Amino acid sequence: MGKVAWFLVIIIIGAVVVFKFPELLDPLSYDSIPDLQDDEVEAFVRLDVRMKESGEWTSSGALSSYRSNVTYFVYNVGGANASDVHVILCVDEVVFEDFVLPSLVVNDYFRDEFSVSVRYDESKQVTLTASCENSTDNATIQMCTTLERASFNSQSNKLYVTPDDPLVLQTLANITTSALVPDWIEIRDWVSNNIQYTVDSEVHGVAEYWQLPNETLTLGTGDCEDFSILLCSLLRANGWDENEVYVVLGAKDNQYHGWVKLNVDVIGWQSLEPQSGALDTLVGDFLSLSGFEAMYMFNDTYFETL
Repeated sequence: MGKVAWFLVIIIIGAVVVFKFPELLDPLSYDSIPDLQDDEVEAFVRLDVRMKESGEWTSSGALSSYRSNVTYFVYNVGGANASDVHVILCVDEVVFEDFVLPSLVVNDYFRDEFSVSVRYDESKQVTLTASCENSTDNATIQMCTTLERASFNSQSNKLYVTPDDPLVLQTLANITTSALVPDWIEIRDWVSNNIQYTVDSEVHGVAEYWQLPNETLTLGTGDCEDFSILLCSLLRANGWDENEVYVVLGAKDNQYHGWVKLNVDVIGWQSLEPQSGALDTLVGDFLSLSGFEAMYMFNDTYFETL
């Protein structure tokens, strides 16, 4: 057989494969299709629901959530055309979408996608059911979102600074009450006086566990990064610009520590030890943080490896 003839045979075979199995063109298609005998003419509906790895953590300055895109398929891999295919999509047993496909021909499929937001450390269950006169199929996925709680050297650090958190805003309103004392001093003093230093192992049973500001406020305890994240969040909520206040993580002699870097109008950039009050500004802060080398710096919109 000549080269031209072989080329035509390859093209014909490829066309037959694509026509018979259109899902091969789609990277999210399921792994296998059931083998149906020639005498099986019943319409068969099969679903495949998969989570695409395109989701991301988001935060508007309040509580963090994970936004994920879900793509789903309804296939007809039977021997006859399907009609009036009823599709129901539920999120946590609440109907999210409910519609009917007028027809679905043999070897064809319907595809759609939607987005779901899941609050940190929570989960959602998505159930998809498709049915017609002769067949029913369903699929379920469980979306669990766990916030990274030891977040060194990670862009997810930004999720921890939450100036728009309602509890942060409420706390700030109760702190800044004096017209004679600068707000940043009142905020700093409040954090050092009202949050008790406690190691993570005593509270959470693990060596390292970063707390969100509302968790630190609710517990009334935290370690160095919890103090720093809370202080930075309160200062951001107080109106300090995103390029004026940061949480800084550093180390000295293999010991990690967190503090806050603030651009104070009169005295310029200052490194603040959040566990100390305003009287420690300048000399006390310098002594507490002396020898620590900054490694990372971040707030709710910014992250940098130093």
